[in-house]
Amino acid sequence: MENLDKNLVRSRFRRSVESYDHAAEVQRLMAEELLELFRLATGERDFPRILELGCGSGILTDRIEQSFDYGKLYLLDLVEEWSRFHRNRERAEFIAGDVERIPLPGSLDLILSNAVIQWMSDLPALLKKLAGALNPGGLLAVTTFGPENLYEIADLTGSGLRYLDPGRLQQLFSREFDLIGFRQELLKPRFDTPLAVLKHLKATGVTATGGPLRWTRKRLEEFSAGYRRFQLGDGKFPLTYHPITLIARKKA
Repeated sequence: MENLDKNLVRSRFRRSVESYDHAAEVQRLMAEELLELFRLATGERDFPRILELGCGSGILTDRIEQSFDYGKLYLLDLVEEWSRFHRNRERAEFIAGDVERIPLPGSLDLILSNAVIQWMSDLPALLKKLAGALNPGGLLAVTTFGPENLYEIADLTGSGLRYLDPGRLQQLFSREFDLIGFRQELLKPRFDTPLAVLKHLKATGVTATGGPLRWTRKRLEEFSAGYRRFQLGDGKFPLTYHPITLIARKKA
């Protein structure tokens, strides 16, 4: 993805360390969806070596521990501060760094990631790198977001990530993997006010989209006024999420 400032991404997620787990309800639903589709697509649960990309506070990590039998679990995240959430995990090793830049553990059997790959600068290169780290027949299970994601924010501010459409995602995955599971949906959590929408995004680090916005009092007032066109009949304000789940097996 062009013009993605990883330092800004790291900085914003660092600020959300204390608030993320409580606010990330959509990401929690996505983690559950990921493992449900994985079970349906593979029925497998024994993986000697697993890597989770973007482990954060452990929303997906907790479910990995419950769902799989493994010998070693590698937990990788751009933000080193997340490591304290994982100190007591058995057979787990935390790695701090940018997955696109650092060497990955090899001979992996399964790689999982929840709501992370939309932050990549070069997704095709990353997918090739992940395939190289997997054993023959190894599995990749990820969630990400589609083009409808946070469209209210993009419409009002002109700021946001450029999310790939489902067809393009499947095309990129098919270069290195056989796609064996795919699902997408739209989620619309509701908030009492437009400012509550912004607070939610800040709490989950998602304000790391695009360049930094300076939220002056005037800009906040304009944002709140503009957001009223999305107001629902019950007076609530929706925020659209477009989660996509992909399960894939490394090509023979």
